[in-house]
Amino acid sequence: MNKEIRQRVFWIIVLVLTCFIVLFPLVRPGFLVTDDGSWMVIRLSAFYQSLREGQFPVRFLGRLNNSYGYPVANFLYPGFLYIGSFIHGIGLPFQTSVEFILAGSLISGAAALFLWLRYFFDVRASAIGAISFLTSPYILYDVYKRGSVGEILAIAVCLIALYALEAKHRWLFTPAIALLAISHNTLAMFFVPVLFGYIFIKQYWDLIVPFILGVGMSAFFWLPAIFERHTVRFDSVVVSDPAQYFSVSAVILLHGLPFLAAALCSFFQGRKSKKAEWWYFFMLLFGSAVLTSSLSASVWQNSTISKFIQFPFRFFALWIFAGPWFIASLANEKKNRVWFVIALASVVILFIQSFPYQRSESVMRPEGFYSSNEGTTTVANEYMPKRVSFVPTKRASSRMEIYKGNALIDEIRVTTDKIDSVIRAQEESIVQINSLYYPGWGALLDNKPISIAYDNPAGVMRVAIPTGEHHLYMAFRETGKRFLADAISVIFFMVYIIWLFVPRRRI
Repeated sequence: MNKEIRQRVFWIIVLVLTCFIVLFPLVRPGFLVTDDGSWMVIRLSAFYQSLREGQFPVRFLGRLNNSYGYPVANFLYPGFLYIGSFIHGIGLPFQTSVEFILAGSLISGAAALFLWLRYFFDVRASAIGAISFLTSPYILYDVYKRGSVGEILAIAVCLIALYALEAKHRWLFTPAIALLAISHNTLAMFFVPVLFGYIFIKQYWDLIVPFILGVGMSAFFWLPAIFERHTVRFDSVVVSDPAQYFSVSAVILLHGLPFLAAALCSFFQGRKSKKAEWWYFFMLLFGSAVLTSSLSASVWQNSTISKFIQFPFRFFALWIFAGPWFIASLANEKKNRVWFVIALASVVILFIQSFPYQRSESVMRPEGFYSSNEGTTTVANEYMPKRVSFVPTKRASSRMEIYKGNALIDEIRVTTDKIDSVIRAQEESIVQINSLYYPGWGALLDNKPISIAYDNPAGVMRVAIPTGEHHLYMAFRETGKRFLADAISVIFFMVYIIWLFVPRRRI
């Protein structure tokens, strides 16, 4: 084995060991105590329950909101929920499924970043760049403080898309864009335009078609989320005050100074003119740094920006490839070893700073804690239907009850999104279903469609039952507009498959 091969093996081993060190807290017994981690596990368990009961795509999580249900999965990044449901389906507990996604995202993200950097730099520099990604403060803050599984998944998918883009792996680029669009709402709004900008500056025009196909394949999620936003409280609820998080951004920015230092050093590295990607990454790095700080306070006063992005520190997500690229650029220098020393020192500083982030506590909870929890899993009930003025604070004593009249209810089969029952009414009665109405719910009485009343403070569903014995069937299904969005996704997927296997002419 010659010296060059030994060096390559050495740096790859160092990268693998760094992965192990960074991920070690995830393999400890128990589940990490983070801001959102437990809520993500609870949402996953409710999502899996709805999926198992036949709802697809899953939009209405009937077990949450104190068993009254609400359409959170119609609006908030379902990517990790589908992946987590598959992992749980093969036998892993819900909390382990979330940990698996977190660990898998970091590993696959680091691998994809390493492979992408290899198109610019040697193995040593690419490994050092990937190590800086694993030890970057925003990644560690997301994993060990916030428990934001959706953001970490989106970051990994973005890096996979970036690698596929540079490698011209069209077969991988399209599904990566599709998965990115459903991995995290806010980060998808960041990454999709950034990836398109990368296509533009690199003039990879042949990748525009797979890019469009990927966006179209995810239409089942983002089209209903956009067009049904007016049906929920999102626009009228203040989820967070961005000004309160500038202090958090300042800490992350301080710990991320090695990236900024590497970019500034790279500015003076070499005398040749900078390529387009250099300026692109430089702009992303320093532009996002400004947007995370109080210098941009006037920008965050815009209600639209503050509502959709919520936290200034989310702009640090743009550092995941820009920062490592500059560090790898310095480490790749062969003539002047000073640049390599600076790159190595930057990574060492990031590595040392990573340990405080990993001091998260773990808690041991039984699986039932997550699979039976009925919280909303959101901050301010922002995805509650607008018409609901009385938010339930406890579970109803029964799923169905007689609101008015005199009748007996025989429940044949009741799930989170289906109700099959026989009503024996001694007089004209009204049956109340203790579940929130949301477009998609429909009812059949003796196999004939009937209207559902939901104009009440609780927003629950009520059905008028005439005297006699009747069969009542209710279910949550796709509306016409959602079905159209689903059809668009299917069509784009079919076009993608055909596009893959049909030979294309060389121009």
